[in-house]
Amino acid sequence: MAAEKKPGLAFYAAVAFGLLVALFGLGADYILPGASPGLNLPQLLIIAAGLTIALGAQILSRPGYRRRLSRASGRPVFSAVIVTLVTLLLLEALLTAAGIATYFFSSPPEIVVRPADWWVCTAPGCHYHYGRAMAACQDGSLSGRHCRLNRQGFAGSQDFIAPPEDEARHRILALGDSFTFGMSADAGLSFIEILEARNPQALVWNTGIPGTGTHQAVASFKHFAPQLRPQLTILGFYMNDFADNLLPIERALRALDPENRIASVNFHFFDTWGNVFATDKETALRYYGHGVGPPRNQVEHAIGVTRLGTLLLRLRDALGRLSGALPARQTEATRGYLAELRDQAQAHGSDVLVLLIPHRDDIAAPGDELRAALQLLEEAGIPYLDPSRALDGSADYMEAPDDHWNSVGHQKVGALLSDCVEKYLVTVSLAECENVVMPTRPIQ
Repeated sequence: MAAEKKPGLAFYAAVAFGLLVALFGLGADYILPGASPGLNLPQLLIIAAGLTIALGAQILSRPGYRRRLSRASGRPVFSAVIVTLVTLLLLEALLTAAGIATYFFSSPPEIVVRPADWWVCTAPGCHYHYGRAMAACQDGSLSGRHCRLNRQGFAGSQDFIAPPEDEARHRILALGDSFTFGMSADAGLSFIEILEARNPQALVWNTGIPGTGTHQAVASFKHFAPQLRPQLTILGFYMNDFADNLLPIERALRALDPENRIASVNFHFFDTWGNVFATDKETALRYYGHGVGPPRNQVEHAIGVTRLGTLLLRLRDALGRLSGALPARQTEATRGYLAELRDQAQAHGSDVLVLLIPHRDDIAAPGDELRAALQLLEEAGIPYLDPSRALDGSADYMEAPDDHWNSVGHQKVGALLSDCVEKYLVTVSLAECENVVMPTRPIQ
């Protein structure tokens, strides 16, 4: 019997390729920019696929298997390839006939929003341009709370002007996002406006800006605190700050849709594994409102314009969501910003109070973000007020998908906050408020 031939180069190449795939999955944290440390499910699947390829090639390289392969070569192998391709094309056609939408557009979608010129991002972070915003209010492009701005482009009529050195009035600086700005509250009924109305002896400056995170709050404090010298700084901390803090402050632009409604158009996105990637502003405008961000590269786009590829990408997304834990990078970034705000406030002689803003679902049971926020504030030694017990998840929030407090929710939180601030203005101690958790107290 003729001697068995040694395995061909193709088998060795397949083994090497499989091992490279497995090594890529194992070392993705060191190869991909911004990847989070630790093995996750997608990485484990890549490793398993690579080892399967390498092991399969190694098994098939044995003499007995090679003889079987040689007997099966020719027409049967060619037929199998044709059958496989026809099957895939038939599945694609059936999915198309069933109306399954593709993950990505085959060609760039039409731009349906137009950028607004009244939104700027400068030294104190992103905010409204007062002159342009007032002009937009005159022509009807802006209305409501967006037309009640001070000359610095922030909420309220109180300009950010430092009082004289001998001014006896108390000074309060509010930081935060759309909740602090007063979104979805009727005029005069946001929690900051209630705080102002109940404490007329105090100057209250509101730097809350929609769509921002804790990093914007830090930037606003560093810009305004030296001039305004606040005695008390109140940070409204919403749970999506964890994700926002990984994105640049100027992560989005403001635009108007065909009905003149304000649209926040992001041009920084998270991929399935929580890594941040950016696109140009024109692409962001094209993809606004379509429920999916733009592709990261041409390969992903080529896969996502087919129905079978769409199923694979949806499966990828589902696997990426299996871990419900808060990504470590979000926690670490937020820990750093909270510590920076604490240290900056201490350097400027200001006390800090964090007003936690729970998700609607947190009212029934605290979610991952709320539990993480409580832990970070305890670690940082920052006093906080958690209004969860006073809120009703259905009655005090706007109807989904708007997750802001309605006027009733703002009033409840405004009353809790005002009670604490009134005691603080008398005693200069946040510990006198029974609703404030001091960092030395155990979490109830």
